[in-house]
Amino acid sequence: MRQAWLLAASVGALSACGGDDAPTGGFDPAPDAPALLAVTDVWAFSQSDVWFLDGGAAVHRFDGAAWSTLETPSTGGLGCIFALSTSDVWLCAGEQVLHYDGSDFTATDVTATTGLDGLTSLWASSPTDLWVVGDDGIVAHGDGETWTGTIAGSPFMSSIWGASATDIYALGTFDLIHYDGAAWTTVELDSGGGDGQVWGTGASDVWVMTDSFDLSHYDGSSWQTIETEDFVGDLAAVWGPAPDDLWAAGSAGSIAHYDGESWDEVAHQKIGAPYLRQFVAVHGVPSGDVWVVGQELGEGGSTGLIWRRSP
Repeated sequence: MRQAWLLAASVGALSACGGDDAPTGGFDPAPDAPALLAVTDVWAFSQSDVWFLDGGAAVHRFDGAAWSTLETPSTGGLGCIFALSTSDVWLCAGEQVLHYDGSDFTATDVTATTGLDGLTSLWASSPTDLWVVGDDGIVAHGDGETWTGTIAGSPFMSSIWGASATDIYALGTFDLIHYDGAAWTTVELDSGGGDGQVWGTGASDVWVMTDSFDLSHYDGSSWQTIETEDFVGDLAAVWGPAPDDLWAAGSAGSIAHYDGESWDEVAHQKIGAPYLRQFVAVHGVPSGDVWVVGQELGEGGSTGLIWRRSP
């Protein structure tokens, strides 16, 4: 689900934005974080085990006190992460899907058998039910041994998520598609598709963020459009521990919270700021430890962003 301009990452500077007195909503730059040009994804297993990707071949880890690097056999930049447990972690990178069993990585080629390239997002209901999307209008499925591809949806899919093995959504540039266990069909949304994320807490609580002021929500019976045009930024990523406790982030440094009734933008850049802050991923743990990551473009180039809201 990560934007293409964030996938080229290397050593840079990580710092707070000087002179920005806009609200932060309790989020602050993580102290002593690695210096990166961009951060493309985050996964928090616990307060003492958080993984970050920067588009390179290594994983950056935080253990609650210190930072370390975990090398992988990836031949392309790591672009997404999904975990079933700390010993069942899946990463996508270019043409590969990597599996981490708690000690070692195993890489498999997806493109050769499916035609899908430029992998962007992965979701799994189990180690034998894996789904991944990328730059093509193809959804790839892995059964633990082989990968197969199905032509579905529009090109440049940014996100895939499911409530179960027979209730899966994938978001593309022009549309949202749904899998019912037998076939993929198009979901008609007023807001259409976009470069963002589809995610939910369950089958009757699904959100679509398209990096625009229109959000789409499914309550189990129908889709509603929610407008956030009074926000400074547009939302592109979402996560939360419960339907009434969600966090979303996006352009202009926008961070918003949902309490089950409405969205409140708790952080954003100062209006008129001469730089672009873009958050592309959010994740955390139910205790309230929430991370948002992304990139800032400004004088001097690109600066990676790793922000945390501690409980």
